[in-house]
Amino acid sequence: MSLVENDAPKKRNILLVVSLLLNIVLASSAIYFAYQGSVLTSEVSQLDRQVGALSEELGLLQEKYQLSQYQLEYYTSWAANYVNSTGDSQSGSNLIGRSSINIVAVREVQGSYEGAVMTAEVEIRQGEGRLLIDTQPRIGIDIQTSGQTAEMVVQNLTGISFSSLDVILTIRGDSEIDIVDGPSAGAAITVCILAALQNRSTHTNVFISGTVNPDGTIGKVGGLPYKVLAAAKKDAVLFLVPQDQTNVTMTIAEEDSPIPGFTIVRYKQEQVNLQQLISEQGYNIQVAEAKTIEEAYRQFVY
Repeated sequence: MSLVENDAPKKRNILLVVSLLLNIVLASSAIYFAYQGSVLTSEVSQLDRQVGALSEELGLLQEKYQLSQYQLEYYTSWAANYVNSTGDSQSGSNLIGRSSINIVAVREVQGSYEGAVMTAEVEIRQGEGRLLIDTQPRIGIDIQTSGQTAEMVVQNLTGISFSSLDVILTIRGDSEIDIVDGPSAGAAITVCILAALQNRSTHTNVFISGTVNPDGTIGKVGGLPYKVLAAAKKDAVLFLVPQDQTNVTMTIAEEDSPIPGFTIVRYKQEQVNLQQLISEQGYNIQVAEAKTIEEAYRQFVY
């Protein structure tokens, strides 16, 4: 037997060992990369969840900022009128009347918003020019300021002084709800005071949300998508909004499933049309703009 033939088995054994070692190295590399891929997938999933949570928090902060902006506009207008005020209107007749109206607000529930419907009742009687307010749930100073502005606007519209009249404003709602304070009930309160002064009733299926400015115009408010939906659930047929607010910004949740069994929720701000939004929910309610208290009042009384 030749020397070459004797070396052949040794070479095959060496190749076998090298092949085995190479397979071990490749298998180890595959396991390592699979592990790293699993770790990266887990980290990506965690980051996606964090992004979703931050997006939701950003959406809520943007809505709170919008509410604050509308409140600032309202108080700026009210303060300017107060500085320039020259006194009360001239005295008028001592009328007594009562009226009520539905008002809508926004409440915060577990980190998100939803609409809430309450009832405001106004009684006007002979008195000493006082504005007496009773609320359940408790609501902050915005209602007091809205009531004072409402009285001023009604005096300007009718020429009747409230110096010898008492206005008793009672607001009732679910005692368990936590209302986000704001002046957005001002327009409704003004309509109700005007109706009470004339001893007229208001339509229970007509709603409005808006601040009341000293000049009788209706100012912008936040949370309208939630408020319109709450009114629709109470069988509203007409919802009045401030001028240029039939289209509003709303936080929209979007779901994505990049991996089977894993869902990512992201939140973004979108412009929505209130009429389209409420129609898509299956409600037959008309959304219309009202620029002034006089325009709104004509829709409420009968």
